[in-house]
Amino acid sequence: MAVTKEPNRLLAAVMREAGVSNKGLAARVRELAARDGETIAADHVSVKRWLDGTSPKAATQQYIALALGAKLGRLVKPEDIGFTGGLQPVGTDATADAAEYPVSSSTALDQLGKLTAADLEDQPSLLSATWNPASTSGAITGYLFGDRLQVAAADDPAMHSGATAAAAIRTTAAHLMDLDFKFGGGHVRRMLLFYFKTEIAPLLRQAHPAPVRRELFSAAADVAQLLGWSAYDAGRHAAAQRYFIQGLRLAREAESPVTGARLLSNLSHQANYLGRHSDAVQFARAAQTAAQGLATPAVSSMLLAMEARALASSGEGQEFARVLARAELAFSKFDPANEPEWIRYFTAAELAGEAAHGFRDLGRPAEVRRFADLAVAPDDTPPRTRAFIGMVSAAGALTNGDVDEAAALAIQAIETTGALQSSRYVRYLVDFHRALSESHGRHPLAGQLAEKIIAFYPEVTLGTAVVLSRVA
Repeated sequence: MAVTKEPNRLLAAVMREAGVSNKGLAARVRELAARDGETIAADHVSVKRWLDGTSPKAATQQYIALALGAKLGRLVKPEDIGFTGGLQPVGTDATADAAEYPVSSSTALDQLGKLTAADLEDQPSLLSATWNPASTSGAITGYLFGDRLQVAAADDPAMHSGATAAAAIRTTAAHLMDLDFKFGGGHVRRMLLFYFKTEIAPLLRQAHPAPVRRELFSAAADVAQLLGWSAYDAGRHAAAQRYFIQGLRLAREAESPVTGARLLSNLSHQANYLGRHSDAVQFARAAQTAAQGLATPAVSSMLLAMEARALASSGEGQEFARVLARAELAFSKFDPANEPEWIRYFTAAELAGEAAHGFRDLGRPAEVRRFADLAVAPDDTPPRTRAFIGMVSAAGALTNGDVDEAAALAIQAIETTGALQSSRYVRYLVDFHRALSESHGRHPLAGQLAEKIIAFYPEVTLGTAVVLSRVA
């Protein structure tokens, strides 16, 4: 704890503006931290110290800013309340280079080391950074057309231990991915960060026989993919983009085009979510190019579905239908016995869910209803997927003018799933509530829905339909 000489007048002013007491701010900071699995022992005495000029840890500063921002209905940054994080000058970003495709695998490991450290420490520069659209062309051309690195072979005795290590990484990643599906990306993010930083990165820097090296880098690329996805789901978009791009270099080192295609498809998904629809189409098509001739039916179908969704978001209905038909044709050849383990989640129901999203964006409620019904399997659909499809169904019903059904579906989605640590899901809820309020604000179910959202997500300000999440 570093102590300044002057009282923190900025913090005091924002607290007055928000109308929050010392006890109220401390309680909200504790609640927000607890939702992320963190423990911050803040009380009214702690707040008095902050006001007197004591600077808390960087993570605590972020939660203070989030708590005040939620009260005010706008984004509040640590520097707005007199904090700088004590890590680096405000406005600089130690991980900026990680948004560019790296020239070598060692550069990628260096960037991932900086990135995981910044992410674990909640460095303000990373939290305030944004998704970088200028990185799209470099990531695509760097991955698709970069030189293939020839790795010198080593002696055979290390083969067994290296292969075992790669298998352990994959098993751990698969387990954490299951948790991600059940509870949201925020639930596993810190576990993944520690695992990559302490176990995987040191292993990649060691010498291995060429086949083992490829396996290790392939497994590490899978974890970088999951790091990116969990950051994306938690609303940390700058971090997510950087994990995906650095993961591409690991995939190239592994000579694993399908892994590279998976990472490119994730970049497509994220770009589409952030409204960068043209970038999303480019990433999806690059993914298909990367995996051409190697992708299994489920992988091909998933990559095509990403392109279809981006086209739907762009309002290109005819092209969406054409690419969706290709995705359905590819999936018709699906044989679960011949698919890689990581794509097993992509079932017929999952493809139907992607179609439902596309028809929602095109404003075609009849098709939304039909595909949303196909997207939820009674026993197999993970809770997070079920929650998303529930909100897509609600949006389709609202577009169709079925207000009672739409609101009931949204309430049911929340009650069935409970709180998900997913900023994407919270955005679905807020967007739906906004649409419902604008068209049918006096409907009795609108109030019930608002109560449900606030009960599970108290950081949401529905009056102005603002979500205050840790968005980078």
